[in-house]
Amino acid sequence: MSRPPEYHWLAFTPRDTVFIRDGRAFDAAAQTQAHTVRPAPTTLAGATGAAFGAEPTEMCGPVLALKLGSGWEPYFSVPRDLAREANVDEPYVYRLAPEPSGEASTDLDARSWLLPPEGIGPTKDLTGWLPADQLAGYLAGTLPAAMGTPQWELNLADPLHPELRVGLAREADHSAKEGYLYQATHLRPERDWAFAVGCVFPAGWDRPATGPVPFGGRGRLADVETANRIELPAPLSSFPGGRVLVYLATPAIWPSESTGPGGWRIPVPEGAELVAAATGEPEPVATTTPGPRWKDNRVLRWAVPAGSVYLLQFADDGRATDWATKVHGTTYGREADDRLRTAGFGLVLTGVWT
Repeated sequence: MSRPPEYHWLAFTPRDTVFIRDGRAFDAAAQTQAHTVRPAPTTLAGATGAAFGAEPTEMCGPVLALKLGSGWEPYFSVPRDLAREANVDEPYVYRLAPEPSGEASTDLDARSWLLPPEGIGPTKDLTGWLPADQLAGYLAGTLPAAMGTPQWELNLADPLHPELRVGLAREADHSAKEGYLYQATHLRPERDWAFAVGCVFPAGWDRPATGPVPFGGRGRLADVETANRIELPAPLSSFPGGRVLVYLATPAIWPSESTGPGGWRIPVPEGAELVAAATGEPEPVATTTPGPRWKDNRVLRWAVPAGSVYLLQFADDGRATDWATKVHGTTYGREADDRLRTAGFGLVLTGVWT
């Protein structure tokens, strides 16, 4: 059984709100709302490089982390195939199950819908973040229970609170543009919460991480420290029926159509087929090279969001186990030297589905 890389974790604690533009064009005269997003792997890769003064071999993250004493507990985006009862005071949480699409046809290239268990009333998406131990139960197929789990039994967290700010556009000399007001949403993390990133170092690495470092826009800073006790859920040892669930712990940017599947669809390994997927809305991710010509080399891409889930069916248990244990805890889907992969896009964890 292969093992995931040995990650050394850092925690970045913002000193103020987090403001990261989503990369789409914005003109305060024509649009009055600037969009912000949660930090992408590129944001953490930039912060990590600044903390060390050099780039590690690979990075994975971000995940959220809660400080508990001298250690940190990682939290992960709620899997997108989990749903809760709607219009109920004490709702149960269920896992959506694949059902054949029958005569209905789509262009999604997956042969099943994901539906709540039979007899369950209206449901709504479950949102938030789950701690590593409960995500491990989800990957093992024990959480939620077959007949549902009360939502109050889940240690759901939602520590990033939006704050609406009003800004004024500026001229090239930084003077105010009269009448160019706009709104922007910032994210304020709760106390003791941080963004964590795992690093893989080359042999002989002896650089300490120092801070504070730039984190997002508007000159914002984050403190940095080693994050003890962070571990990804362990890989499973068997995958009955050749069924492998692939969970995205970080956003993924799959290869383009010219070199592979691209878009929402995970690159399906040889000997498997995609049965169903729950991916959510695509997330804009902007990348650029710092410097005076940053606008000329800026690139906007669309990522499959963290928490997305893919259900794969392999021909036999052996192939399923070999592939699932090989990719668990690694960044998947792009070439080994692709900077989108080494920055942390496409971190996958594998589990079972029924």
